[in-house]
Amino acid sequence: MYRKRFLFFAFSIIMINVLISCNMPPKVAVTEPPVSYIRTAAAETLQAQLTTINEPLPTSNLTQSPSPTISTPNPTTVLTSTPSATQSTPPAHSKTPPPCNLVKFVKDVTVPDNTKMDPGQSFTKTWRLRNAGSCTWTPAYALIFEGENILNAPASVQLTTGNVPPGNEIDVSVDLTAPLISGTYQQNFKLIDDKGEHFGLGNGKKPFWVKIKVVVPSGIILDFLSSANDANWKSGTGNQLDIDLTFNDNDDGNPDGVAKIKDNQILENKTTSGKILLMFPKHESDGVIAGFYPGHLIQPGDHFKARIGFIANADGTCHTGSVKFQFGYEKDGKIYVLKEISKRCDGKLVPIDVDLSKRKGQTVQFFLAVKADGDYADDWAIWSSPRIER
Repeated sequence: MYRKRFLFFAFSIIMINVLISCNMPPKVAVTEPPVSYIRTAAAETLQAQLTTINEPLPTSNLTQSPSPTISTPNPTTVLTSTPSATQSTPPAHSKTPPPCNLVKFVKDVTVPDNTKMDPGQSFTKTWRLRNAGSCTWTPAYALIFEGENILNAPASVQLTTGNVPPGNEIDVSVDLTAPLISGTYQQNFKLIDDKGEHFGLGNGKKPFWVKIKVVVPSGIILDFLSSANDANWKSGTGNQLDIDLTFNDNDDGNPDGVAKIKDNQILENKTTSGKILLMFPKHESDGVIAGFYPGHLIQPGDHFKARIGFIANADGTCHTGSVKFQFGYEKDGKIYVLKEISKRCDGKLVPIDVDLSKRKGQTVQFFLAVKADGDYADDWAIWSSPRIER
């Protein structure tokens, strides 16, 4: 029994060795290939690699799974700019409708801004206006002025005798009068509807207007010498003027006083005069003489200017001449003295300059007066170049 087991074991060992021997690789002699073979093989390998690089990659390599956090865009919205049937068109922008009453200025038909006018000149102003509102202008609408009525405008002027629908234009006119005083003037206007609502330009609150410039001449405006014949001449005593005088009376010795133009006279300063106005008072103590000139409208910049003095006697002196020179005006029966100068014969002429601007706009009667300061002897008082200058 033991023998049989040993034989079986030995046989098994032999069979295992045989099987192992059959599976072992045979010994091969290693021979080094020639250099040309190595180069050829390297070239073929490089060519194969280049070919592999230039071959297109399989389509499956271009596909990438979408990221789970990014949604694929809708093909419809990408491929077309036309709104889809499910999209709604945004509403168009709507204009705010105009108010019922609104004016748009088109142009000045007459009297453009800064037109020059004479004092007191009458004129007609015409605008072209457009109905920029949504309501029709009817005969119940009117033109009205705003603020102070500086151009003597009527209280209202009917706008139209027909209808002016929205978008239509109309010429609107009003008769006006320029002020008497020089300067620039602007009168504002608006329209008024049948309900009493005032309206104008822009937001409906802005007026349209007429703007003029009243111009007056400059230089010598009133020459008291050349106008002396138009003055009302009187004489008297103290403040009482009760005697009418004739201007340029030939009698230089008239006891009631003398008012006349003299020329080429020797004056107290030893000069020879041109034309001068002689005013010799009434031949009494405190005698007086005065001339009241026609009405004059005082403008800005008006000044009264003159020189005052005495005519010399034959010996070149004026001895005891002594008077009070007065310049002023009369208005509404009242006398206003603007300048009074007491003067004695001292060999000098005295200049006078009175600014009248504070009384601009007043129409007054200027006067020149001479009062004897005590005795009237030698009171040959004169005004040289008396004038209103602007």
